[in-house]
Amino acid sequence: MTKHLFRLCSQISEPGLIEALRHPEKVHVEMVDHDVDLSGLDTLIMDLNGCGAGDSALDGELVEPLHRSLRHLPEGITTDMRLWHWLCVVRYPELVWRRWRGLPPADPEEGFLKGQGRRPVPAGRFLGTPSINGHGRNTFARLFFAAERLIGAQGEDYGLVRRLFSSQELHLGVSDREYGLLPTVNRVLTRELADLADLKVRAGVRRLNALGGSLCLDLLEEDEITDLVRKGLQESAG
Repeated sequence: MTKHLFRLCSQISEPGLIEALRHPEKVHVEMVDHDVDLSGLDTLIMDLNGCGAGDSALDGELVEPLHRSLRHLPEGITTDMRLWHWLCVVRYPELVWRRWRGLPPADPEEGFLKGQGRRPVPAGRFLGTPSINGHGRNTFARLFFAAERLIGAQGEDYGLVRRLFSSQELHLGVSDREYGLLPTVNRVLTRELADLADLKVRAGVRRLNALGGSLCLDLLEEDEITDLVRKGLQESAG
């Protein structure tokens, strides 16, 4: 059982990211005063790295063990980006490269550049900021907060969370908008849109976003939001 959890003493800025990835042992960290069990996550990530797994399929594999490991932590810790910087830059950087690039680069600087048939990795995948958009970009924070919004700290059924990450278009559409903070909206959009083609997902998200300017979505019941989304899909199809 891995009991110790750490966070950076100070957040890493984008100009300092390459050097931090080259020498993670030199990054100053401090212990978080809460015990965690990262053993299941460690084992999974070791297996994924060992078999060369990569790309978006990793999200569905990671979201449950990650959330289970950290969901007992107080909000003041989980919203501290220094924790997510530590997970991405110090503890599991290889996984971050695999998720967004397919393979770790020979040198971190290469990983942020185009070339050799690989797409560049945005710095936000390692870093991110304490905002809904920043959480939605960090490789691990995006998974954790999606689970928090969809099932909460006590939830046991991760099926809906995995469905969300089966549609990258939907996750990006939700994570970029303020209503993405509302659990009811997250649940409805995931149930109604996750299995649709990207164009329909985009239309559904835009429709709800437009309605959000005239309706208080946080005051609506879940079935009311469902009706709005379904009507929007019917109108876009017509």
